[in-house]
Amino acid sequence: MLLVLKRVVLGSLLVIAGSGHVLAQGEAGPLDGEPKLLKLLQQEMQALEKALATIGTSLPRGEWHAVAETAGQVHDSFIFQQKLTAEDRKTLHQALPEDFIRQDKAFHQQAKKLQYAAESQDAELSLFYYSKMVESCVACHRQFATHRFPSLLEGGSDH
Repeated sequence: MLLVLKRVVLGSLLVIAGSGHVLAQGEAGPLDGEPKLLKLLQQEMQALEKALATIGTSLPRGEWHAVAETAGQVHDSFIFQQKLTAEDRKTLHQALPEDFIRQDKAFHQQAKKLQYAAESQDAELSLFYYSKMVESCVACHRQFATHRFPSLLEGGSDH
């Protein structure tokens, strides 16, 4: 299990580290005409990047409180839940593809499950849900952000 944990954490950190400079360059796509929503989405993605890095370093150390707290914050969303108006939510749901919204919802549910696993100090289950979250990021980026992460096109399947 330790070897698997090391591989998942290392792979996760590589994905996270490789995305940092790209996140600052601006988003192309359905939110181009919505600068406020685009900025909030970018802020949310940057917060998620930091959260996954925090979890990735806290999990192998057995820092259960940090993992649980951070996963709970991811579940609750960092920016969107705090700063979106009802009109913003409507615009966002109209602009974003249905599959993006579905994947985003699943990602946040995985974060909640990670929170519960960490609260139970279950290393194996925590690792499982963390790896599912990172896998979700890669799958979503491969589907919706290949213009920003072109190397994901070369990486094969999602599974």
